[in-house]
Amino acid sequence: MKKIFLISMMALMTVASYGRKHVSADAVVASDTIYYGENMLNVSNRSEASYYRLLMTQGMGLKKQDVFQDFYLNGTLKAEGGYSFVDLGNDRNTILNGEITTYYQNGMEKLHGKYMNGKREGYFTLQLRDGSVAVVEYANGKSKYDYFTVTRSDGTMEKRPISEIKSLLQ
Repeated sequence: MKKIFLISMMALMTVASYGRKHVSADAVVASDTIYYGENMLNVSNRSEASYYRLLMTQGMGLKKQDVFQDFYLNGTLKAEGGYSFVDLGNDRNTILNGEITTYYQNGMEKLHGKYMNGKREGYFTLQLRDGSVAVVEYANGKSKYDYFTVTRSDGTMEKRPISEIKSLLQ
């Protein structure tokens, strides 16, 4: 019974990841393309860049939201979501706000979660390359627990020390 429940939860998480709201197709580009190097510092042209960003707005009135889309140099989506401040010189200082999704270079989802004023809030799911799903719960930018959970494709689940999460994000 436990295995069936775990497999069902993994299937639901996978389906939910495909149903995420992304930056809408009718979002309006608000600024020119911004290029960033591998060190997340602004570079002057594409030949020096590791990725590039488009800043947009979507919605109207009270529902107006500032959103971005980052792309790998081959044009594949790298990340998307909301922001409240973008540092054009150093992307490490950018303040994310709202749902954010990042992607592997093959286009598959990597990480999904919500930011509130630049701090992680709630559950973040990390789709691992082996098909497992890691989940970390955050409150005010810090992990609520000293562990995160990994659910394998066979339904087995394990707790791992939170210190290991950074190595999985690379």
